[in-house]
Parts: sequence; structure tokens; C-alpha cells
Amino acid sequence: MLDPYSAEYFKKHLLKKIDQMKDHISYSVDTVEKLQYAKGQLSAYEALLQDVKDVLQKEDNDGTIDQTKRT
Repeated sequence: MLDPYSAEYFKKHLLKKIDQMKDHISYSVDTVEKLQYAKGQLSAYEALLQDVKDVLQKEDNDGTIDQTKRT
């Protein structure tokens, strides 16, 4: 089970990595191979972010975390 502070840290870190990867794809990729690799990384970050959100949602539905305490 994730505590709210750890979950928020993971979410912020993943959102930052996703933004960095999007910038990298937009401005730094010069070959198709690099594009495919970067798209795979972006997909993995987004899937991990969704997993963290799903765990938080499940915990919220179980009533173990008060939604009003999170920002």
C-alpha cells in the first residue's frame, strides 16, 4: 500500500519524465530507430503513471485514504 506522500512523489516524478520524453521526441530524435525507442519509453512511463493512479483510486474506494487530505 502506498502512503499519500510517496504516491504524490511518484506521480510528480513520472509527469516530469513524461514531459522530458515528449520534449526529447519533439526536438532531439533524428532517426526512426530513436523515435521508436523514445515512443516505447514514453509508453512505459504513461503505463506506470496509470498504475499508480489505479492503486490510489483503489485505495480511495476502499476507504483507506481520505481524498480531502491530498492536494
